[in-house]
Amino acid sequence: MTSPNTAPTLRIAVASPGDPFDRRTWSGSTFFMVKALEKYVGSVTWIGPLSIPGQVWKKRLATIRYRITGLRRYPERTLEASRFLAQRIDKRLSEDQFDLLFAPAASVEVAHLKNSIPIVYISDATFALMQEVYPIFSSLGETASATEHHIEQAVIDRADLLVYPSHWAAHSALDAYGADRKKIRVVPFGANLDTPPGRDDALGRSVNGTLEMLFLAKEWERKGGDIAFETLVNLTEGGVDARLTICGTEPPSSFRHERMIVIPYLNKNIPEERNRFQAILSQSHLLLLPTRAECYGIVFCEAAAYGLPVFAKDVGGIGTIVENGVNGHLLPADADGTDFARLIKDTTLDPTTYMRLNAESRRRYEEHLNWDTWGKTMAKEITHLLSHMADE
Repeated sequence: MTSPNTAPTLRIAVASPGDPFDRRTWSGSTFFMVKALEKYVGSVTWIGPLSIPGQVWKKRLATIRYRITGLRRYPERTLEASRFLAQRIDKRLSEDQFDLLFAPAASVEVAHLKNSIPIVYISDATFALMQEVYPIFSSLGETASATEHHIEQAVIDRADLLVYPSHWAAHSALDAYGADRKKIRVVPFGANLDTPPGRDDALGRSVNGTLEMLFLAKEWERKGGDIAFETLVNLTEGGVDARLTICGTEPPSSFRHERMIVIPYLNKNIPEERNRFQAILSQSHLLLLPTRAECYGIVFCEAAAYGLPVFAKDVGGIGTIVENGVNGHLLPADADGTDFARLIKDTTLDPTTYMRLNAESRRRYEEHLNWDTWGKTMAKEITHLLSHMADE
């Protein structure tokens, strides 16, 4: 097996629902996974792009059907689609020699694969969890919902290694789908940053003057934008010199404040916008993201790289990233802006407390929440998997 000082040896096929070399695929996580695999495990070949016949017009029809019936349907996520995509992948695998199939968020693509190649399946949630915490999945209808459960069960049964970034997701695989405990690993994802700040740049922060808070998300409602706004209002009305930067989304017109800055969208594929994104992180004191539902949250890892304490709700897989009271604070699901404002005022404005949160955030990034650590851990797990399979 490869190490940082030796050349990679394995040939890895990648099946994913999007281009793994595009930083927008799965919020950039697939891109950084592939880079880590290339560095620590072996060469990577994408088996794609993968799509079903007539996918574009079928999705348009599904949209029209939803407007009429209120039931969602994803034509690219049916049993027929899963079997079709599996056939495509099987054919490609038969044409070449690969040691491993890496499947990030690719349950539909590999659930019905017939090739005997070892499969490493990566996901940040199960369908059971998605249906439980995301309202959008409650409108699937019985047939589509049953299909999603069938696909989830099939990929969990078929995969040789199931890797989740949080204990929340891993427990669901065990409890909801009866996954083999021996196949499950919890390996936290890293920060999706090309050039993370140096240690000296991340440490030693202090709140001198304006308290710079950052709300970083694409969705206003689900990510708790209204609660972040309420937090800002409570702080400023309480005499705190605070400012809130909204990055990634445009708030509804009713949310306006003289101490709020809005940056609707930054594309990490564009170097200038990627640099601006990182500059915003470096100029902030904390990440305020009171999200109502979250599978994992790469943004929390990115905050840790910059030594930013996190203030969020204790939902989904966030607890694997943020240790309450150590590198941030997790409030109950029903917490509001008053609760967040009170906690932020009591912690970040105290120099000693803030310095500790700052240091622990960076430490957590250096030890756990980076893609080098993920890659090294995956190299060990893959080595163990292939050695064990070779002995059988």
